[in-house]
Amino acid sequence: MRWARLDGSADIDAWEIHESDRHLYRGRITCPDAVCRVGLHWRKRSKDGKVPTFYGNHLDGCGYKTESDEQIAERELEEVDAVINTCEEMQIRLEPPNGGRTKTKDTPGAIGGTGITHQHRGNDRNVRAGSTGLRPLLRKLISSPEFRVDRMPLTLSDGTRTTIAEGCQHVDGYQPTDATCIVWGKIKTTKADWINSGYRDEKLPAVRMWKDVISNILEAAGVQSVGDLVGWYFLVEGQFGETSAGGPYVSLRDANRIAFLPDSAASAR
Repeated sequence: MRWARLDGSADIDAWEIHESDRHLYRGRITCPDAVCRVGLHWRKRSKDGKVPTFYGNHLDGCGYKTESDEQIAERELEEVDAVINTCEEMQIRLEPPNGGRTKTKDTPGAIGGTGITHQHRGNDRNVRAGSTGLRPLLRKLISSPEFRVDRMPLTLSDGTRTTIAEGCQHVDGYQPTDATCIVWGKIKTTKADWINSGYRDEKLPAVRMWKDVISNILEAAGVQSVGDLVGWYFLVEGQFGETSAGGPYVSLRDANRIAFLPDSAASAR
């Protein structure tokens, strides 16, 4: 969490504390929840780019209590597995970008229900479909080679119908298409509002983010700059075009259509 209370009254921002000053705040920082009020500790910026944060053992029912990375990974993989095991079709569910944690003023947005199912008719028969978010899908693609080649029907958020194998392309094997698709892989370089899965001469997929969505994207990922995302996994949904250099790219106007996972947390379970 980014915000806490200093000496029980003033707000304090985890991003503004310097490593050399951390001893000045020991024993003085508490949860801002009126009932919880537990003591908190400060964690400095991590090596994989995660922003500084406050943490502690919040009371049950506290609005600032969050899941561990392991709990999030387990929940997200279970969401996708529930669709695979109980449904005939998978649908993409777009959600407001967030860190996948409990809603507080630090993490605006809401998380969707696990394995939400729907009934619809196709070819004169009932089809049981289950929806999943982009980040659970990314986590499953990273962790399961078998899932990447699954022929299960997949409906993207704009109604495009495909399969998991055809509709979710890894950056290394990207094949140009006029249809909306999902592309995923690792971020190799960034520059200003560009996320690149390869160097310029490799002509691998890239994402150009509109400037008015960058702040939401960074907040959702929990990093302070686009450069902090180098080495992370990403997944984006959209229609790809071609840059002047001949490389595939998508212009991202909607922060809901991209998801990220740090390498260290991608396969945690």
